[in-house]
Amino acid sequence: MGRILVDDIKPGMVLDDDVRDFNGRFLLGKGLSVQEKHLRIFKIWGVSEVTVQGDGAEQDDEPEEFSREERRQAASQILERFPHYDPQHKVSRKLLEIFILWKCRYPGGFYTSDAWHEALDNHTPPSERNRGEPVDPSVIIRDETRMPSLPDIFFQIQEAIQDPRTSARHLADIISKDQGLTSRLLKLVNSAFYGFPSQIDTISRAVAILGTRQLSMLAMGVTVLSGFKSISPDIIDMKGFWKHSLACAIGAKTLAQYRHLSNTESIFICGLLHDIGRLLMLRYFPRETLWSMHLAATEKLELARAEKKFFRQDHAQLGAAIMKNWKLPLKLEQSIRHHNSPGKSSFPIETTLVNMANVLSSGCLMGFSGEYMIPAPDLESWDALNLDPAVLLQTAKLMQSQADNLFQLFFDNK
Repeated sequence: MGRILVDDIKPGMVLDDDVRDFNGRFLLGKGLSVQEKHLRIFKIWGVSEVTVQGDGAEQDDEPEEFSREERRQAASQILERFPHYDPQHKVSRKLLEIFILWKCRYPGGFYTSDAWHEALDNHTPPSERNRGEPVDPSVIIRDETRMPSLPDIFFQIQEAIQDPRTSARHLADIISKDQGLTSRLLKLVNSAFYGFPSQIDTISRAVAILGTRQLSMLAMGVTVLSGFKSISPDIIDMKGFWKHSLACAIGAKTLAQYRHLSNTESIFICGLLHDIGRLLMLRYFPRETLWSMHLAATEKLELARAEKKFFRQDHAQLGAAIMKNWKLPLKLEQSIRHHNSPGKSSFPIETTLVNMANVLSSGCLMGFSGEYMIPAPDLESWDALNLDPAVLLQTAKLMQSQADNLFQLFFDNK
């Protein structure tokens, strides 16, 4: 019998003890022969070690090799967009190592699309002299006739979860009235991302397994997406935008599981919506948004800083205002407002996870939200989490493997 890291498990090994997640939830039983699908379950639910029969001391496969010149070129390209790289900090070094690996592994994965370049070429920003006063994007939030509308089911779910008397059955009844939402949620909880060993065929069963608040957060997150359908692909590649957002959501949830947090679905939604303010900018102020992207790319600025040249609020401040307007939980508002500065958040742990997931998504070229530079990781806030830097590589792998699948689940009807 031996304890073995999940990364060292090989298909065919036999479990010598039951496997449970950090909440004690049973996942797999003793005596089971491990298969590839079980490895996904371990990683999805934050299981770092299991007990297997024998000593488990098999050797790893040979690591993926790239030439010194390939790594050098990749490092040069990454460092151009990673101004906050700190060679003295082990986490910063780990991030650079991951980014180089991804750049070598996916050499064609640079995330600035042709459509974006063409849009930028047609929208050169004005000079300082002719720029004028920054626009106030929050006027859209104050104008109810222009603000994106949400379906009634959103407000019914919101009212239900704010009522302490709401039962799991009552919530399931509310969600089940919307066939589109029901179908999408069931596809999600039955996907490889969750890796449940048996089929979940009803919302009632999903509520029982995930919990009332967890499923309600997923439901609200799915309905929020419906408010931002009409952004022109000539402005930004929306598939790339949502792939970045989904990768960030996957990363934030995965890191939350490594940190043994509860209600990781709420953190998934924090990651999914962290750039929602930029969506409102793109929809109502496309010219100024493209100007800010152009400025950030040409002068190698973080986009939030460039946005302040053309807007009175950056996308994080605006996104938080949207959450407040919709009366969504404070955790969501704070994680969006401070996802580039988690030390200022009232929920520093959750916001730090979103911050790091956003850094991983950008540095590993997973989609594109308009940000040319790799955002700054808040290393001090990360250090306070006491997580092993090794979890960053495993998180990036899961983000890469699941982002496209989840995109199909969230957007297959859009």
